[in-house]
Amino acid sequence: MTSTASHVFGPSRRDRAPGIRARCGLRRPALVAGLSVVAIGRALAQDPAGVEAQAVTLDELSVETHNRTARNPGLPPPTGTIGQPPAPFAGGQVASGGRVGFLSNRSVFDTPFTQSNYTAALIRDQQAQTVSDVLANNASVRGQQPPFSAQQNIMVRGFWVNARDFAFDGLYGISSAYQPAIEGIERIEVLSGPGAFLYGFPPSGSAVGVINLVPKRAPETPLTSVTAQYLSSGNGGGTFDIGRRFGDGNAVGVRVNGAYREGATPIDRQREGFGVLTAGLDFRGDALRLSLDAGYEHLDFDAQSNGLTVLPGVQIPRAPKLTRNIQQPWERADIEQGFGVLRAEYDLTPDATLFGAVGGSVATRDFLGAQPTITSRLGAVSLQTGVISAENRQWTGEAGIRGRFRTGPVDHAVAFVATHYAATEPFATTTGARFASSLDAPVLVPRPYQAPAALQLISLSQLQGLAVTDTASILDGRVQLMAGGRFLAAKRDNALPAGGFSSRYDKSAATPMAALVIKPWDRLSLYASYAEGYGFGPSAPVTARNAGASFPPVVTSQIETGAKLDLDRVGVTLAFFEIAQPSGIVDPRTRLFGLNGEQRNQGIDLGLFGAPAEGFRVLGGLTLVDGRLTKTAAGLFNGHVAPGVPSVQANLGGEVDLPAWILPGVTLTGRVIYTASQYYDQANTQTIPDWTRLDLGIRYSFRANGTPLTARFNVENAAGARYWGSTAQSVLSYGTPRTFLASLAADF
Repeated sequence: MTSTASHVFGPSRRDRAPGIRARCGLRRPALVAGLSVVAIGRALAQDPAGVEAQAVTLDELSVETHNRTARNPGLPPPTGTIGQPPAPFAGGQVASGGRVGFLSNRSVFDTPFTQSNYTAALIRDQQAQTVSDVLANNASVRGQQPPFSAQQNIMVRGFWVNARDFAFDGLYGISSAYQPAIEGIERIEVLSGPGAFLYGFPPSGSAVGVINLVPKRAPETPLTSVTAQYLSSGNGGGTFDIGRRFGDGNAVGVRVNGAYREGATPIDRQREGFGVLTAGLDFRGDALRLSLDAGYEHLDFDAQSNGLTVLPGVQIPRAPKLTRNIQQPWERADIEQGFGVLRAEYDLTPDATLFGAVGGSVATRDFLGAQPTITSRLGAVSLQTGVISAENRQWTGEAGIRGRFRTGPVDHAVAFVATHYAATEPFATTTGARFASSLDAPVLVPRPYQAPAALQLISLSQLQGLAVTDTASILDGRVQLMAGGRFLAAKRDNALPAGGFSSRYDKSAATPMAALVIKPWDRLSLYASYAEGYGFGPSAPVTARNAGASFPPVVTSQIETGAKLDLDRVGVTLAFFEIAQPSGIVDPRTRLFGLNGEQRNQGIDLGLFGAPAEGFRVLGGLTLVDGRLTKTAAGLFNGHVAPGVPSVQANLGGEVDLPAWILPGVTLTGRVIYTASQYYDQANTQTIPDWTRLDLGIRYSFRANGTPLTARFNVENAAGARYWGSTAQSVLSYGTPRTFLASLAADF
């Protein structure tokens, strides 16, 4: 007998019961034309006397596992994100799907936006220690801060994204606002383009791009992993990862992760101390699913790397040796954060699911440092000392419902969500002495007297939103039309210590989203989408007379069209986009910063990922961007290239498993990152050259006394290139110095 099961069943409440899955190993009996239902499992085995009488002989069965969601799946189920995330794509470096805001998880090939979902396997194999390390694989993303800095701001498609606007399991206000730890993270998901409709109002107003950190969950089999780490030049430590499931059908899961590192970095006179402990608990019932995540993180730097500013009209000198440190040994940065978030999902019916989450975080930071400014083309630098202290308390939550129904030949997947975010942040800062130094010959000075930081203001923020969407689908998901909108309200008061306000506003806006996905072939998706973002306006840079001033929210819009091709073992994505966002510009006459212009970026994104051949994996991309200034004051800078926006960004990485007859268990890795030249100023008179970075690595998997071990060795910037990494946001950032990373992991 030969049978083909062509109907794709949507998961019912019974299908999701972990006990049934564990006992039978099947989701449901197969339906075979012309035959009765055949049950396979313990029920028949428990009646040996009846086995022979009821026996049915089947031809050889072929069982395949897929590394992605089924093709033409119709509409996604109403379930949420509690549990294991979508399966990895071929090669294991990226996932077949990811979270799309309050729409829950969707296949990459059904998502009408550009999305990349990096897996824990990639994080582990590349020995990534920060979010920026992982995002170095993405051609549309570049770091905006220097390496070995306490801040992790990035650029997505030429627009700034503050680390405070990274989401944790779909919620803002949970992960660290400075440098989120990734030891307890299973996936790092990147949505390129405005995400306010999907995720809500970002706390710092980063309207283009969403980084979502997906927490780890306990796997079905026990997990115990310990890793010893070393980073040049003397920074050592280790991590542990423990996961267990308990109860009937493994319904309860516990995942605990921890890490500690301490010692010198590749930068002269710089030391880093880092520690993190996270716990993730989850419960999977027949209808109810719960998760609880909590953690604590500590980060401290001596002589941390700071970005530089450049005086107007000064030619930017050649980048110095990247291990050279212009900062002083007495400079200090201390950051501590604790967080917790509870999430719940409940199936009202097989086609309707309630979901909600509530959480918060508390973070403190204390900085004693010096802000460098380049004052001549020969590399002369002036440094201004200062103290910054702040405490950020954030509360966040969401509640909503997802469901699906049919009207005639049209399937509908609908979702509604309400979100709330509130934060308070007392901020204190004091400036002190100024001294001179040089990029190529740093000058060490005694620690000057620095007055205690005086309270400047207390920032109070409230962000609320309501969103609704409907995805209409016909022809078994081959045509999908998505439409919806989110109403956002933003309140922010910057209160002065002596009373009154330096600024306050109460603004609201509606951000629509519409998208169309067409699948002319089951492997090919064509799409077009329109989305808007809504976020606080940019802050005035330190070079402006009104430095630090903030501005009311602004609307960002994006049009994107593209295609996605699923070739089983290789995925290819292509997107054309145009993004317009009001931009802040420093008036060259008054030196005042204001929202008196617009930045319009047009570009192309190309992505490539997968395993085209056995033992060979590839991950790469190309982003072309034409970023231009428009609507500037008196048209002074109209048509100029937007500062900090390279015209070309390219990544190409690969892994090769050596044949067993050469060196069994050995994998060679490599990656090339290229970034075109960038302008620092709106007048396009100050520039940095293009740069190329080469990363190499090797890993060896073997067994010792029955214990699986993996040794890894990576070199970042193996060629030792000297380069400036970025000029975005009026910050000149160093590139990554040659850095050695080594580790030995044991899985017990």
